[in-house]
Amino acid sequence: MGFSNRILAALQRAGEAFTLGTNTYRGIFRVLDAGTMRTYLDDVEVMGVVRPGLLLITTADVVINPNDTITRDNRTYTVLKVSTHRIGNLAVVKQAILA
Repeated sequence: MGFSNRILAALQRAGEAFTLGTNTYRGIFRVLDAGTMRTYLDDVEVMGVVRPGLLLITTADVVINPNDTITRDNRTYTVLKVSTHRIGNLAVVKQAILA
């Protein structure tokens, strides 16, 4: 439980606000480099990313699905892929690829 508490504290301290539907959450955003993008997306999906893609890391309880839209800094992004990272059986963070 200590690791998940540290992640929650980091998201509260360093995370940015984003809107998903009508709810506001906090997450850490990173610009996707080509290597990371190719890890999660196939060639056709990579070609569909017309601006820098983003990697979002947020708490595991945020309900994010592919094709949802996320608003950050008055820009709207579409969710391409979502995965939940676990330690043992405990869901720790959710990661989403945005374009």
